[in-house]
Amino acid sequence: MGGSTTSAHDGPGQALFRFVRYWSRRSIVAGHVVDPERLAHGRDVMVTEAVQALRDRGRPTVNGVAEQLGIDQSGASRFVTQAVERGYLRKISSPSDSRQKLLDVTPDGAALVQAAHEWQEAIFAELASDFSEAEIQQFHRFMERLVAAGETSSEANADRSRP
Repeated sequence: MGGSTTSAHDGPGQALFRFVRYWSRRSIVAGHVVDPERLAHGRDVMVTEAVQALRDRGRPTVNGVAEQLGIDQSGASRFVTQAVERGYLRKISSPSDSRQKLLDVTPDGAALVQAAHEWQEAIFAELASDFSEAEIQQFHRFMERLVAAGETSSEANADRSRP
């Protein structure tokens, strides 16, 4: 991550957050300018991935998307509405409560996420081209452990905040 200021005193937590800040808002990745249309659909990818994750665990709703993305319900509702308008998601009535709307991924939404994942893997392969296969696998395991620890921590904090 050229150009970042590091210090011998930076701890791993600081490096992690520098990593997140760096990659969270890139319009140029691995020397390639990212297609503006792809950037515009970044939210659609995030929302569609959130619905896929929620579907795997049960009932995907706008509130569930808000929780997955760490945003408020009104923001999630806007993002979901945009993804529905673009054909990536659809709203369906809950079989148990017709007043509640559930979310589902359309074939176009599944294709969007698949294309995003292929792009992510290609960019990672380019960036990590000088990593050994063992280093790539170890880095992957470490990232998965960090994500799992974050999810566990978030769930524990949510449980503590409930009355």
